[in-house]
Amino acid sequence: MYRRLFLISCFWCFVLFCHSQQNKARTYELPIRMVPYLSGNFGELRSNHFHSGIDFKTQGSTGHPVYSFDDGWVSRISVSPWGYGKALYINHYNGMTTVYGHLLSFNQNLNNIVKNIQYENESFSFDKSFDKDEIIVKRGELIAKSGNSGSSGGPHLHFEIRDTQSQDPIDPLPFFINKITDTKKPEIKLVRVYPLKGKGIVNDSNEPASASIVKKEDGSYSLNKTFSAWGEIGLGVKAYDYMDNTTNIYGVKNIRMFVDDSLYFSQQINRFSFSETRYLNSLTDFSDWVNNRSMVVKLYKEPNNQLSIYNKLVNNGIIDINKERIYKIRYELSDAKGNKRIFNFNIKGIKGEIPYSNDDSLMEYSKDNRFENENFSINIAKNSLYDDVNFSYTQKDDSTLLSNIHLVCSYDIPLHKSAKYKIKITNDTISDKSKYYVASLGKNLNGNSSMGGEYNNGWMEFSASSFGNFCVMKDVNAPKIEPVNQKNWGKTGVLKFRISDNETGISSWRPTIDDKYALFEYDGKTSTISYKIDIQRIGKDKNHNLKIILIDNCGNTTEYNHKFYW
Repeated sequence: MYRRLFLISCFWCFVLFCHSQQNKARTYELPIRMVPYLSGNFGELRSNHFHSGIDFKTQGSTGHPVYSFDDGWVSRISVSPWGYGKALYINHYNGMTTVYGHLLSFNQNLNNIVKNIQYENESFSFDKSFDKDEIIVKRGELIAKSGNSGSSGGPHLHFEIRDTQSQDPIDPLPFFINKITDTKKPEIKLVRVYPLKGKGIVNDSNEPASASIVKKEDGSYSLNKTFSAWGEIGLGVKAYDYMDNTTNIYGVKNIRMFVDDSLYFSQQINRFSFSETRYLNSLTDFSDWVNNRSMVVKLYKEPNNQLSIYNKLVNNGIIDINKERIYKIRYELSDAKGNKRIFNFNIKGIKGEIPYSNDDSLMEYSKDNRFENENFSINIAKNSLYDDVNFSYTQKDDSTLLSNIHLVCSYDIPLHKSAKYKIKITNDTISDKSKYYVASLGKNLNGNSSMGGEYNNGWMEFSASSFGNFCVMKDVNAPKIEPVNQKNWGKTGVLKFRISDNETGISSWRPTIDDKYALFEYDGKTSTISYKIDIQRIGKDKNHNLKIILIDNCGNTTEYNHKFYW
C-alpha cells in the first residue's frame, strides 16, 4: 500500500512539475502596451494588508488600453466607488485568475453587459460572477481602459494573478521579469531592537531602541549608534526597494537575518491568502505605523502571528542575549531580480537588571477576555490579540455628550478580530433611538468618525477592529447635495453633484429622471455623482424631472429636485 501511495505521489509531483514548466515556457501578454514601470510591487506593506498585485504606471493619465493576459473567460465583474473601483476578473485555462482594477471602463461588449446589470439592479455598485465560457476572452484582446476608479491614489492599472481554486494572490512579476529593468539593491534605513516585556532590556531600558543607517565616505554603511542588550530581544528593519528609471519606492521581497553567521530568520512574499493578510499588523511595528506612518518589519514572530511567509524561524526569531560577548548580526535583503543588500552590525551582551512586568491587567491572546463596569463593556474573543497585553481603561465625564467618553486601551495595540463593545447612554433624551451612533474621537479626543452601532435598552452596541476613545452622539442632520459646474452641463452633457454627510455618512442614494431610475456614477474619492445624458433612455427635446434621494446611516433624508430641458 505504501509503495502505491508513493507512486501516486510521484505521479502528481511529475504532473505539477510539467504544468509549472509549461507555464514558464509559455509567454503571456503584458496588460499594458507601454514600457512597464511599476508604482507598487507585490506584497508591499499597506494599512492592515499586503498589496496583492503590481501597479503599472500609466503616465499619470487614464484611458490607456488594457489587454487580457491569456485566453480565458470573464468570471467576475465588480463596480464600486471604493476598493478596486471598476474591476474585471478573468479565469484562464491554466488554473490562474487575473484581476484588472481601478479601470476607467470596459470594452464595448462588457460595457453593455455592465450597464444592463446596473439598470436591472437599479444600483451603480454591483459584484457579479459569470459561468465558465459565458464571456470568452482571447489572449491580447482589448478588455478595458485604465483608470483611477475606486480607492486609487492616482491613475494606474492594478494587476493581480491568483490561484483560481484558492484565490490566493501570487506575485505576477516573475511572469514579466525580463521586461522590467531593475539593477538597484534594496536600501536599509533603520534597525530597531525590541526587548521582550519582562524578559529583556536594550541599552539598559525595556523600551525599543533604534539606529539609523549612515553612509561613510568609502561607500560602506554603519549604524549611527550602538546597541547593548541582555535577555530576550527581537529585531526589526525599515527598508525599501527601488527600480531603474523611476523614483518610486517598493516593498522588499526577501529578508533574511543571520546571528553569528547562522540563518535565524527568513521571510519571502511570493503568495499569501486574503484570510491571513491582516496579520501584517503583527509583522510590522503597529505602534510606529499608527503614530508615525512608518513601516518597520519585525524579524521575529509574535505568538498569534499566523502568516505563512516565513521560510526559517529559529526560536521564532527571538534572540537570547545571555553571555557578555559580541553578537554578530547580518541582514540580507533582496528583490525579485536578485539584487541583494547585505548589512552587518553588532549587539554587545552586557548583563543588566530586567524590570519586573506588572501583569495585574494582563489579557491573554489565547483566551476570551472581558472587561465591564456600570457604563461600559468589551468582549475580546480569543486569538483577537497577537500577544498578551496589559489592558487599560479610563472614562471621562462630559455633560455635552450623550455618554461618558471611554478611553479603551491604546491605539498602538492592534486587534486581529473585531471586539464587541457596549456603551451606556447616560443622557438618553431622544425619542427616536435610530439617531444615536457611536463616535470614535481619535487619539487626542479630536475628530469624530462614526462607528455605527445599534440601540438596545439604554445601551449602544457596536463592533470595532481597534481600541480607541468612544462615546455616543446623535445625528439629526440630513445629508447634503450640491450641483458641480452646473453652467457647463449643457456643454458636457454630464449632470454632476457633490454629496456629503459630515456625521454618520451616506447609507444610500437613488436618482431618477422622469420617475425612472437613472444610472449615476459615484466617485468616492471626490464624493461626486455624475450622469451622462442618455438620449435613448430619457428621450430628447423635452423637459425632464430629476430627483435624487439621499439617506444617511441614521435615516436622515434629503430630497433634491431639478428640472432641465434636453
